[in-house]
Amino acid sequence: MISFIHRLKLARLHHHEFRVYIVKSSTLKKFVVVELILGYLVYNVALYLCHNDLLAGASSWAGTEGVKRLPPLIRRIAGV
Repeated sequence: MISFIHRLKLARLHHHEFRVYIVKSSTLKKFVVVELILGYLVYNVALYLCHNDLLAGASSWAGTEGVKRLPPLIRRIAGV
């Protein structure tokens, strides 16, 4: 196992590759709005309603996931 890790580290040192990752600004804005702002709002509303951090966190996660998956579900139901 140690020799495998050593070989992996050596291979990474001799591998000269430059990677460029392109992120669209619309994707970044969508992430900020949905994950950060909407998640924060859902968390605060759930915390106000149930006064439980665990339930508020689960509600925040479920709310943001629901918002992300809602438009494709509506399109599939409508048949568009």
